[in-house]
Amino acid sequence: MVNRGQPSRDCLPCRKRKLRCDLLPEGCGQCRRARLQCHGYRDPLDLVFRDETRSAAQKVVGRQNWTLVAHPVAMELGWNIRARYAFFSVYVFDFSHSLGSVAPLYENASASDHLSASLEATSLAFMAIQLHTPALMHLASLSYLTAIRKLGQAINEVSKFGAEEILQSILLLDMYEKMVNRKPQGSSSWISHANGGMSLLGPRVQQFTSSLTGLQLSARLITALTVSSGAMAVRVPDGLLALRSDLDPFINTPKWSFTGILAHVVNLQADDRDAGGDGSIDLAERAERLDNELRNLQTALPQSWRPQHISPMRPDPLIFNSHYDIYLDHYVTQVTNGIRAVRLILNNIMLRHTPVSVSNSDSESDIIIRIRYITHQICATVPQFILPEAQPDNTGGQQTPVAPDKKP
Repeated sequence: MVNRGQPSRDCLPCRKRKLRCDLLPEGCGQCRRARLQCHGYRDPLDLVFRDETRSAAQKVVGRQNWTLVAHPVAMELGWNIRARYAFFSVYVFDFSHSLGSVAPLYENASASDHLSASLEATSLAFMAIQLHTPALMHLASLSYLTAIRKLGQAINEVSKFGAEEILQSILLLDMYEKMVNRKPQGSSSWISHANGGMSLLGPRVQQFTSSLTGLQLSARLITALTVSSGAMAVRVPDGLLALRSDLDPFINTPKWSFTGILAHVVNLQADDRDAGGDGSIDLAERAERLDNELRNLQTALPQSWRPQHISPMRPDPLIFNSHYDIYLDHYVTQVTNGIRAVRLILNNIMLRHTPVSVSNSDSESDIIIRIRYITHQICATVPQFILPEAQPDNTGGQQTPVAPDKKP
């Protein structure tokens, strides 16, 4: 409160005109003589206290040439909170089916430990890329350094009860590297975190396979390392296939089966690059064998993964050929198209490495027809995500919600 003396009891017109009000009970004489409408006198109770704090603060700030927002529209949330909320709502709970372990582990994590720091770095990078904001990417890089430091301390003190949280942080930082660095070949950062996860998982396979969360994290690590090796055009690490065999009895999903074949395709691609034209027959035969395995996997997919074929009555420029397919969800579409994309790679290897003496026009045309057919299948998956009549969510643009996070 600011003491500005006893407030005047005069009526408003007299105060504005700076006249002495006669305070007559029947009405102000000054207003009557000036033919002004008198609104009466001030309530004595209102004169006892008057809060001038806001007015005084505005004057002080004004003298310092600052801008004061007297009535803020809403509370401003920090970018780390908004990014974390967006990452969970858009990516963890909606887009991805492989991050189910993040939420329960983060729920029990301290706000100052390595998992919270890793999640903050990854979510800030996610938001920075979505909004194309370099300033946010700078914040993400600072959080990344903090997460690396805290994770290093946790690894040195790892115990039986902290391994899952550490592996989750490793996978989040691996995701950070893939979002920030878009040139995998020749970049060790694309695989460094996954290799660290292998060192953590290897001696603790039995511990990780004893819980559902541990199995989910192990499967994600194997998948991340396989995909990273393929993107870098190198063979998968020697211990990866052995780890897969340890996990096979506990995991039986279409994606797990697909990534198992994918590991051999990655090795085939690396051998293809290193062969320099030698061993063409062997490469073509390996490619054909792996393509047959993927084709059999497609045939054995669950019935719920089968698409619904839609043939519109009228042609649409967004539909390739005369129909499109609607799948159960984005995850099913992603895995199915992943199988098809790898089959395209294998058929291309077969087309390039089948010797002229062995090949004939029929076999070459079969490969070309197969490539065209697989390509058409991939094109048929696109309209379900862009046609307004295909899904209700396609009628408008998706907005990223921003709301408070329950953790400080």
